Amino acid sequence: MMDEILQHLSEEDRARVKKFAAGVTVVIALLSVLIFWIGVDFLRESVYKHYFNPSRHVIVEQDPDTMEIYAWKDALGNVYNANDPDVKHFPYGVMVLILLILGGAVQSYNLLVEHYAVMLVVRSRVLQAESPRGRLLQTPSLE
Repeated sequence: MMDEILQHLSEEDRARVKKFAAGVTVVIALLSVLIFWIGVDFLRESVYKHYFNPSRHVIVEQDPDTMEIYAWKDALGNVYNANDPDVKHFPYGVMVLILLILGGAVQSYNLLVEHYAVMLVVRSRVLQAESPRGRLLQTPSLE
C-alpha cells in the first residue's frame, strides 16, 4: 500500500516522508522503552506479587558465594522460592508485554507514516488543481 502512495509523490515529498519516518521511528522507540519499563514494574508490583522485591520481601536463604537468592519471605510470613508459580510465570508475562509493545509500535508506525504520505498526496493534488495551469488542464463539466 505504501508503495502505491509513494508513486504519486514528487522526489521532494518522498524525502519528506523518509525524514518523517525517521523521526517517528525514534519517538516510537523511546516510547516503547518507556512503556516496557513501566509495564515490567507494573507486572512485578501488581500481577506477580510473589516475585522477589527488596522493598516487600526479606531474604530467607541465599548462597554466600554467588549471592543468589533461594528463598524470601513477605510481611505475612509466607516464604517463596523460584518454584512459586508467580515466579515461574513472570518471564512469560514479560514476553507477552514485549509482543504487545512490538505489535503496537509497528501498527503505530505504519499508520502515522501512511497518513503523512496521504496528506502529502492530497496537498500536492490540491495545489496542482489551484494553479492556473491545473485549471486549464481540467475539463469543464456540462452539469
